[in-house]
Amino acid sequence: MNAIFLVVLLAQARAPEILERHCLKCHDARTHKGDLDLSTREAIKARPEAIWRSVAHLDEPHMPHKAPKLRDADLAELKAWIDGGMVYARPLKATESPEKHWAFAPLRRGSLDALSKGRPVEGRALIRRATYDLTGLPPAPEDLDRGYEETVDRLLGSPAYGERWARHWLDVARYADSAGYETDADRKAMYQYRDAVIRALNQDLPFDAFVRWQLAGDQLAPDDPIALALTGFLTCGPAADTTPTDSRRNKEKYRMDELDDLVSTTGQAFLGLTVGCARCHDHKFDAISSREYYQLVAAFISTTPVEKPLLPAQRRLYDFVEPRREALREARLRALPIPEDQKEILRLPLSPNNGTSSALYKKHGDALKVSDEQLRGTLTEEERSLWDELAGGAGGASPKAFVIAEGEPRKAWVLARGDVDLKTDEAPPGFLRVLERKAVRDPRPRVALGEWLTDVEDGAGRLLARVIVNRLWMHHFGEGIVATPNDFGLQGERPGDPELLDGLARELIEGGWRLKPLHRKILLSAAYRAARRPQRLEAETLRDAILAVSGRLNPEMFGPAVRVRIPGEAILSRTKDPYPANLQEGPASWRRSVYVFAKRSVTVPFFEVNDAPGSNASCGRRSRTTVAPQALTLLNDPFVRDCARAFALRAGNPERAFLLALGRAPTPAERELSRNLDLADFCHVLLTLNEFVYVD
Repeated sequence: MNAIFLVVLLAQARAPEILERHCLKCHDARTHKGDLDLSTREAIKARPEAIWRSVAHLDEPHMPHKAPKLRDADLAELKAWIDGGMVYARPLKATESPEKHWAFAPLRRGSLDALSKGRPVEGRALIRRATYDLTGLPPAPEDLDRGYEETVDRLLGSPAYGERWARHWLDVARYADSAGYETDADRKAMYQYRDAVIRALNQDLPFDAFVRWQLAGDQLAPDDPIALALTGFLTCGPAADTTPTDSRRNKEKYRMDELDDLVSTTGQAFLGLTVGCARCHDHKFDAISSREYYQLVAAFISTTPVEKPLLPAQRRLYDFVEPRREALREARLRALPIPEDQKEILRLPLSPNNGTSSALYKKHGDALKVSDEQLRGTLTEEERSLWDELAGGAGGASPKAFVIAEGEPRKAWVLARGDVDLKTDEAPPGFLRVLERKAVRDPRPRVALGEWLTDVEDGAGRLLARVIVNRLWMHHFGEGIVATPNDFGLQGERPGDPELLDGLARELIEGGWRLKPLHRKILLSAAYRAARRPQRLEAETLRDAILAVSGRLNPEMFGPAVRVRIPGEAILSRTKDPYPANLQEGPASWRRSVYVFAKRSVTVPFFEVNDAPGSNASCGRRSRTTVAPQALTLLNDPFVRDCARAFALRAGNPERAFLLALGRAPTPAERELSRNLDLADFCHVLLTLNEFVYVD
């Protein structure tokens, strides 16, 4: 495509948005100050040169009125648009100034009056709703007639609460147990992040600490296993597997894509902002410049994912031994009489599928191995004594976690058009000016980022609170106060009840950022207890409910992910670690779905058909469909049929089956119908009913 033609096309797309943002407040069809209406092309076509010279500050009056001159990039877009014929794709209308957007404003006192509205539903239906909501499991028959307030408190204290609400956060965090892309290598230690999220929620870790630890737990609380494991937030995104012989440029490009994922996910997860849109140019709608995007990149650019022991004593031993082992290996590598480019390949792990890497490791690999005995021979007596002391305190083997670590300091650069070949200015760590009131920062970039995100007075804390309480509301009611939970920007939806949103945000902050009291307030409200449209169980909750009523659910918590049976035709992928075929299911795989192995290139069909999201990007709100394959899956999936037989054995009779599956007794007509079916078939029918799949 001709470069000039491309510039004109881009200008046609962006210049009208510049007019909407900066000019139409005073110059639309209603106000038309100076007798100028820019909402249609006729007015500007009559005097384009005069308008251009005014916004370029070449002639008086300088425009926009009483505002800074437009940026050079915006002026260039306008000039190219005017020269290209001023094409309007649609009539223009004034938009809200990004700096005055509701999401960036101070919190109002707010009102929680909306919580008192609604005619409450009572009895077993409400118990069933709250139980699924807080634990993702059906209520036990003996719990159906408990008091409601007692039930809410018991459910919030249940270990199943963390498992249920961790699933919501893992959607946002784009969690998976593999790296994605073509090789999609398994990450066997990634599960520690999932477990840390469950533990943090069950302990009611204040949400502001939960945020800071996900960004810099290794620096803020290095001896806390949960804090360290939570930095898995920064490692669980997809990452391309480069080869040892990839060019330096390709490696830099892949690294920039990883950093883009970190910045984009951080922006969506904590701020509800599409920060990633500013990688190539200033954000077209929100007050986020490209420079600010790269200042956020700077917070992560020196990090590297590593596997480290979680327990403090084991980690101290690891941190003492492994850097010294690596230094000795590097000294040996430098002494090898081989070209520098071959040394660079040997600095990377062995890549069995790469011929050059395999050949070099075959020839020099043994010479580069550093045993404990060889390493000890290079240490001083004092260092060997310290090693022995650390080893004595470390005990046995410790599980490792896939976490983040700070490496050698590196510079970040503003990249024109997001291209690693087009470096312009250096970008020191920084934040979004629209949410920042002072520039006092910790010298550690990730720590500073976490403090800014949670600072209510001088940082992004107000927006952070709005975003998380909206997520809570959405999962409790099916719809958020803001319908776009990952986009609170100008292109997102406005809050349906701004006072309620701000009231809940204040409640969270003033309550020490603890989520459980806010859950309790919502669940005890008349609004929550009112009649509502039935909501379909999420994919994982539906599987867990089937396992629970069948009596097969394995309640074991934590630990490595488990693989479930997947039909062979659904796992035809050429990945580094193929998903095993012909798995036989049993108690080990009948655990809650939050523990099921999530491989990016192989989806579990039961989850996929029931709208479980992919894990390549943050998902704030799942799709909700009602399609024939969902019903067909419940009818034909071997997993469901097997569970129906176990359900029949557990129930023993239709009366008990109704109570276990639906929380009620059968009607006389239903009781009569049940006599005409084999109990296993009848139990299978119960698992396919809307009353089982939906919660009122």
